[in-house]
Amino acid sequence: MINTGSVENDTSSLGYPPNTYMNIDENDRHKELIPAPAVTEQCPWCDNPISHSRFAEIEAKIRNQEEMKLAEAGQQLRAAMEVQHAAELSHQRQLNEQQAEKTVQAKLTVLDAERQKLFSDQLSASAKDRDESILKAQSDFNRERESLQLKIKEMERVIQKKTSQDLGESSEIDLYTLLREAFPGDRVTRVAKGQPGADIHLEVLHKGMACGLIIVESKNTKTWQTSFVAKLRQDQLAAGADHAILATTVFPRGQKDLCVESNVILVNPSQVAHIVALLRRSVLTIHLRGLGQHERASKMSMLYALITSDKYIQQFRELEKLSGDIVTLDASEKKSHETVWKKRGALTTRIASALSDIASDVADVIEGQEPTELSIAS
Repeated sequence: MINTGSVENDTSSLGYPPNTYMNIDENDRHKELIPAPAVTEQCPWCDNPISHSRFAEIEAKIRNQEEMKLAEAGQQLRAAMEVQHAAELSHQRQLNEQQAEKTVQAKLTVLDAERQKLFSDQLSASAKDRDESILKAQSDFNRERESLQLKIKEMERVIQKKTSQDLGESSEIDLYTLLREAFPGDRVTRVAKGQPGADIHLEVLHKGMACGLIIVESKNTKTWQTSFVAKLRQDQLAAGADHAILATTVFPRGQKDLCVESNVILVNPSQVAHIVALLRRSVLTIHLRGLGQHERASKMSMLYALITSDKYIQQFRELEKLSGDIVTLDASEKKSHETVWKKRGALTTRIASALSDIASDVADVIEGQEPTELSIAS
């Protein structure tokens, strides 16, 4: 520091103890400096005078303490920085993880959308294929239905062209076959188309000899005509037949299933064989007893009265119902038998397969080979 009268200089750089100053006159500034006499130092802790060596020792100790504090502060600062850095790293890692999760979720969302779109496209394609298949099937079905309808219409036109006589002839053929099978010991003949007489003649035979004649006329019409009975009655008289049967599905007003008109028996075609069997028995009985014409007429009247009585008609209908039940039972039994036969066939096939495997094993043994594991397992 420079004063107006003198300059107080630090002489420590000249080899003098620290804080040793000299008063230098302003005019003697460039003269050789003269060391000042040694002085005591002031204690930095208590401000008391101390020697320079003690001051240096205290100063070194203070420096060491400061250095230790500085090192400790540095360690604390480093520790704090490490903690802060670790926290920042953890936070950054969480941010990175969240960002990665968001990215993955976004990618998954995109992939899911693409998968849904692909699935939707596949469903659309499948639905389109299915619709095309359905349309094709419907088209095929419509074509087949139209073809069948055309065939049905053609058949209806053919049927419409047929006369009642043609339809009756078809029924006549069925009755002819039925009566031949039901009465193989009698002579059943069919009158040719265009020839006079009833459709079918059944001669009742006993030991090869004719005992009587039953004629059968078949009608397959929608409406009843009284001329049917008159014509068949004439055929009966012309042929000398004991009985005349008209197989028909239509009857006079107030009648059905079974009745007698002018000594002609009207019956449903399904019960012709039953009526023929009753009449055939009466023909045989009368023949074997040798009854005369008068007795024959009396017996025939009694027989017709019997088969047209309420009691007999009730029994007749019950018989018809039972016959229908038998047909139903036969159909059910046939279906059951078909199921059993089918299962039996499958079991028979398995048995044949097992026997084939056994035969193969036997052949292997005979030929000196070991049976295969497959055949043993089976």
